[in-house]
Amino acid sequence: MGWGVRALQTIPQGTFICEYVGELISDAEADVREDDSYLFDLDNKDGEVYCIDARYYGNISRFINHLCDPNIIPVRVFMLHQDLRFPRIAFFSSRDIRTGEELGFDYGDRFWDIKSKYFTCQCGSEKCKHSAEAIALEQSRLARLDPHPELLPELSSLPPVNP
Repeated sequence: MGWGVRALQTIPQGTFICEYVGELISDAEADVREDDSYLFDLDNKDGEVYCIDARYYGNISRFINHLCDPNIIPVRVFMLHQDLRFPRIAFFSSRDIRTGEELGFDYGDRFWDIKSKYFTCQCGSEKCKHSAEAIALEQSRLARLDPHPELLPELSSLPPVNP
């Protein structure tokens, strides 16, 4: 799993942990960079998209791993402006965190849609959604819902229906 961050003391729920810090880059620039391990997507669902890239500089936040049962959450924070494209990302504890416990947040389905081709989640949580076992169970469940997808008609090749 690589690097990680652990609590050195008990952290109460709602405590500010740290800010995700790095270089602000466009989504287009993020697409051409080879190593996207330290990107935090600032997708505001409206227009231009930017990312924070902590690859070359940042703080301890770049070493926070994914957890399917997270104990911290990222919060979009605006200081000195209200430009939705450029929030600051602050992490807060979502529950009490014990001394020695690893800190982690849910990287989200978009991350796993891309990364699951290369590796699976190793968080070890009973609630894990992205481990090899969880993926196999989900594929099995989907196969039971539609056991013969090859028997469904291919509708895209049919001529249009005139009402």
